[in-house]
Amino acid sequence: MRNKIFLAAILLTPILVVTLSSLYFVMGLSPDGTRNNGSFFKSYFDFNQFKNNEGETDLISFEDGKWVLSVYVTNEEKSKESIYLMRQLNVALNRDINKLKRVVFYSNKLLEDYLDDVKEEYSRIELIEDKNGVLLNVLQRNSSLNFNNENPIFVIDPYGRAVMYFNPGTDPKLILKDLKVLI
Repeated sequence: MRNKIFLAAILLTPILVVTLSSLYFVMGLSPDGTRNNGSFFKSYFDFNQFKNNEGETDLISFEDGKWVLSVYVTNEEKSKESIYLMRQLNVALNRDINKLKRVVFYSNKLLEDYLDDVKEEYSRIELIEDKNGVLLNVLQRNSSLNFNNENPIFVIDPYGRAVMYFNPGTDPKLILKDLKVLI
């Protein structure tokens, strides 16, 4: 008799857990939103659709399996803080520093002198020209933030999918927390 009760308890426990969790969900007691500190892009888009100036190869390579921390530069002043913060976040990742690469996208040729200075100051940063500004338009369409006015940091996964972006003024500790979870 004792074994039958034990067997019944083992078999009914998963059923009870699934039933109660379903009831909580139906009654509206499910969790609200996410715990991410960044904002997800409105719809999925793949960076492999963007080609370089000649239209032959991908704009950015994802063969190394690294996450990409990036900024689209449209304004020198607004981008300075984001580019500096990218380096600080990369250093703060400590042992995971090699799982991430930093990329700066731009389409305005007038910014090339400024970006050359950025390249000298931040040696491990990669500069990529988005010749026709197609990437900027896609970023703009898929976010609630104006990428022309603000130059926020955004994250791309190792497979080339844009994941999220961080609003300007977001606490760097919160961004670092998200990056550690992602990476």
